[in-house]
Amino acid sequence: MSLTEMMRCKSMPAEKKNDIKLAQHEFATVRIVQIGCVLNVLAEAIERVKISLIMPKLLEHPAHMAKILNGTKYERAVHLVESFVRRREFILREKRPPLMDHGIIQIIDFFQRNSRIYILFPRYYNHMSDNEKKLLNAFEMLYDLAKDRLYRTSTDAIAQERQLHAMYKQNEVVKEQVEELRKKILDQKAAIRKRLEDKEAYLQNYEDLLMKKKREKNERIQKEIDRCTRLVKANKKLSLERQAELEEQLQKTQNNYNLTTKNYLKQEKVFREEKAVFIADQRFLAIKQPDKYWTLQIKYVQARDAGSYECQVSTEPKVSARVQLQVVVPRTEILGEPDRYVKAGSNVVLRCIVRGALEPPTFIMWYHGAEQLAADSRRHRTQLDPNLPEASGEGQSTIGSLIIESAKKRDTGNYTCSPSNSPSATVTLNIINGESSASAVTSSAATTRAYALSILALLLSVILIGVGHRT
Repeated sequence: MSLTEMMRCKSMPAEKKNDIKLAQHEFATVRIVQIGCVLNVLAEAIERVKISLIMPKLLEHPAHMAKILNGTKYERAVHLVESFVRRREFILREKRPPLMDHGIIQIIDFFQRNSRIYILFPRYYNHMSDNEKKLLNAFEMLYDLAKDRLYRTSTDAIAQERQLHAMYKQNEVVKEQVEELRKKILDQKAAIRKRLEDKEAYLQNYEDLLMKKKREKNERIQKEIDRCTRLVKANKKLSLERQAELEEQLQKTQNNYNLTTKNYLKQEKVFREEKAVFIADQRFLAIKQPDKYWTLQIKYVQARDAGSYECQVSTEPKVSARVQLQVVVPRTEILGEPDRYVKAGSNVVLRCIVRGALEPPTFIMWYHGAEQLAADSRRHRTQLDPNLPEASGEGQSTIGSLIIESAKKRDTGNYTCSPSNSPSATVTLNIINGESSASAVTSSAATTRAYALSILALLLSVILIGVGHRT
């Protein structure tokens, strides 16, 4: 750094402050600033040496100095010098002994603080004596030597300090990361500890609840055991008494059984002696009654069982009796055509008539396909009219009706009438939408006519029977 650069550095204190602030963040910069400050001090000392060398000449020529400094920022030096000159002339004129004058101290202090005044007096600066020049050269050589020595010895130190500073920064970053990690770990530990505490509290509450329920359950069980024990004790006496009664009844029953067994054995012996009759058909059974009567029993009578039956007694001469058996086979039919066509939304009535039965059926079941229909539901209901006289006047008939309200498409299918004592009959019901086809209308009309004729025949039969009773 040259002397001019040092002077420029001295004239910029704000930049120096900024350098100092920057030096607080980097050790290498601090070292550079320190070297610069040392060199600035040396440069300032050289400036003060220069002004000190020309200051006696300025005091010897105050008029020349006043001429140059008037109107500049150094004008105060003129007043200080004039005041000093007046006091010195007064002392010389009065021939007083010289005393220590504070004015000269003020002049020296002002010129030392404003050392660059020497630039305004180049004549005095350029015409210094040889000794003065040697002194000034010595100070400049001292400055150059200090500058070279400081920069040469501080280069390695600055590099090391920069490395140390980089390591310090890395260390600080690592410390911050470690601190953040430590805080995170502490937070996680606190969160885990809190969760564990909450879980332990929940488990403790749940365990207390289980213990309470277990205790209540044990109390209920104990109460139930006590109640059952009391009931057992209360019923034990009754059980013993009942057991005695049952044993007595068992003994009586066993005695009756033994007696009955003896009677059956006697009867079996009599049957064997009298050569009881055995028939191959299991439906036929000949039974000898205790009153010496023989009975022929026929199970599950069929139409082919009709005919003549003869009872013969093996005596001399032989005795026989003949009886004619007539088997009545009931008939089942559903009034109307086997295929019905009905418009959707209308009410449908299917009538099943049972004829030729000796007694009316106890029930008539209706089936839609394989599904049995309930006797009384929301959309289906049945009706049974037994003991209606036939139109021919022979026997009675039974009519079972199935009523379907507001027929829908899903009601289409086969409907079967199944009486309890006669065969089943089936009719097909077709539910159609919109206008009925010609066949559907014809079938419906035929069904209506057949039903009307049946009702008319039944009414005529009732009227004729009533007239016959009156006559």
